[in-house]
Amino acid sequence: MKRLKTRGMLMGMFVLLITFAFTTTADARKILKGGKHAAEEWYVLTYDAAGNILELDVTPIHKNKGISFDFYHTPDRAMLLTELDSSKKKPHPGNFTGKTLSADIAIEATHGATFNYFNNDGTGSLQDGWADPGGFVRLYFNKVNTPDCPTGWHPERPDCEAQYWWSNPVHIDLADLAALGSKGIKLEVPLDPEFWSDRDGHMGTDTTSNTVNHIDAFYAAVANVHKIGLSFGGDGWWAFGCGVNDPGAATFKLYKFMGK
Repeated sequence: MKRLKTRGMLMGMFVLLITFAFTTTADARKILKGGKHAAEEWYVLTYDAAGNILELDVTPIHKNKGISFDFYHTPDRAMLLTELDSSKKKPHPGNFTGKTLSADIAIEATHGATFNYFNNDGTGSLQDGWADPGGFVRLYFNKVNTPDCPTGWHPERPDCEAQYWWSNPVHIDLADLAALGSKGIKLEVPLDPEFWSDRDGHMGTDTTSNTVNHIDAFYAAVANVHKIGLSFGGDGWWAFGCGVNDPGAATFKLYKFMGK
């Protein structure tokens, strides 16, 4: 099974919580808050048996309490996203310059449930797929596609990879999140380049590339956000999907997602 490779450096099993005070616009609240008005705007990206990524609807939990999805027994739940649409009045879908992203999240799971993630190296096995024990969730965003840049991973076009950004090192292991119960935790990360890495694994502060100015690329992405949300994976495969091992069951919950 072939999936889009997200190369990154996993830096410890911990969560970094940082709080900054910024002003939030009313539009950002309406779009990003995980409440009754926003639930229909979110969708889950899920891989099928052939390794193709699909969009699935998300079922609201209940009024003003966010959205949720159930993990499968295969490592196929990859991303939970919303899109920020452009308009004539707002040609840039989402300008989050100087802001911080935060997500209030939780997992409700059966006692003793364990998790898995898709390993594209094929070193594990799970129902004829490739999986290893574990998995984590981290914040994600990408900018509007740059003209002439392909949407898929393309090693000869590293400038295109700098359109897609994951919080690094901020993440939480799924097992640790599940252990917190329904209260969960807040993942909060300022949109500064030192806290994010792109799909090629370069930090936003990277200056070693001869072809890409990653600092400029990061700030360009922050000023032109198109899709935003959460990403599920493990090891270096940050958007390849996660699942819960049979016979366990687990539901991921997003109570609130804010850019402020």
